[in-house]
Amino acid sequence: MKMRKIMMILLAAMLVFITACSGGKQEAGGSSKEPAGTTADGTKEKEITISYWVDPRFKLVQGLEDQTKEYGDWEKLQAAEFTKLHPNVKIEVQALTWDDLGKKVPISITAQTNPDILRDYLGRTSQYAHQGVLENLEDLVPKEELDDYLPDYLDLYTINGHLHALPSFAWTLGLVINKELWKQKGKESMIPTPDNPYWTIDQFDQAIREVADKGKVPFSVIVATAQGDTGLLSFFWGFGAKLFKESDYSKVALNSPEGVKALEYLVKLNDDGLIQPSAVSMQAGDMDTLFTTGTVGAYGGQLGLWKTIENSKKEGKTKAEFDLTMVQFPSDGDVKNGVAVGPTGLAIFKQEDEYKRKMVVEFANFLNSTQYQKDYAINAGQFPVKKSAGIPMAEDPNYKVLQKIIDERGVEDMGLTNPKYAEIRALLQPEIQAALLKQKTPAQALQDYETAANKVLSEK
Repeated sequence: MKMRKIMMILLAAMLVFITACSGGKQEAGGSSKEPAGTTADGTKEKEITISYWVDPRFKLVQGLEDQTKEYGDWEKLQAAEFTKLHPNVKIEVQALTWDDLGKKVPISITAQTNPDILRDYLGRTSQYAHQGVLENLEDLVPKEELDDYLPDYLDLYTINGHLHALPSFAWTLGLVINKELWKQKGKESMIPTPDNPYWTIDQFDQAIREVADKGKVPFSVIVATAQGDTGLLSFFWGFGAKLFKESDYSKVALNSPEGVKALEYLVKLNDDGLIQPSAVSMQAGDMDTLFTTGTVGAYGGQLGLWKTIENSKKEGKTKAEFDLTMVQFPSDGDVKNGVAVGPTGLAIFKQEDEYKRKMVVEFANFLNSTQYQKDYAINAGQFPVKKSAGIPMAEDPNYKVLQKIIDERGVEDMGLTNPKYAEIRALLQPEIQAALLKQKTPAQALQDYETAANKVLSEK
């Protein structure tokens, strides 16, 4: 499986990092030998404006905290560095919310008001590639630049024979535990350890019930929006259910005895008050805010949650006590559940002006320089995608836990590059909500999901 190969390469890259990469920001993208802002004959280059839309990933960046208090601030600083090299280029940065990424971008494509460059999740940029609205980058990015990328990432970003975006970084999802809740009860031993991050459904159930006090949320999982599918599917995988089997993207496989058992258990957790209140309506941003209150015991998340807590403390938004550790989602019986891995990349929308196309590509290469790759990893708990970046978080104990799980359990298939991924992704949450609200039985909810999803997958 491509994603498993990727993570094996990342593990090998840890050894490379020990001797690789000196500091200092490098400017990628094959900059000209001519003075900035001039052409080969010495004339001034024409002025252009590049619009750059980004996900809400980075703020309070290490060493730049005073200048990066809001999402988008760091990207504006990056843009300013690029314009020093190219004074004729103006860059307009816009930080979107997670909700906007799934709504505003598709609307902008329809209205032909899309940005020139977008930083977003593979599960969304792949859909834009299938729509035919992105530049093919394999011939626009210098070969020596492409050679620095881990090959499997380039393979993953190649759709219908074309490189549809430049991979920028990747996340891995585990179950983040705030051990502080268990320590307060003297029950810390109920939580898996970094050496053995696995537990059964029964062990998980006993543990979350131990901290089910008033005002506490033992387990938090996003069921209100499609964005929460990674945590929800991670829960299903623990019971042995799969979204697809053996990369067969012609039909979904979640409607199975294992899937029904998983959803029945989730309904019971909701009935017993063991997941967040108003689960069917609580949005992703609200879930992160809830986590920072220190009342959540377990939450499907990435290494970036450590930075979220750190930032919340710096901003005075929380005074709660935390003792976070990364473990695997629980498993039923002999199930060996893997993890979700999701890359984010830089997609360039089709350009009519050849010079502007060249500069947008150069800006994308600049944003993916070796130093920025390291910065992305450190500031958001991400995995770099370039060989020269090594593994900046190699000594992070929670990174090691995720690497251990990947090595021993593998990576699960979410069908990110399936042309119908976005459509079938949006169909799952409403059925989960219907089950939690007792409008449907778990079996009926999954049957209805299967019917709707397979109908979409069968359409040309």
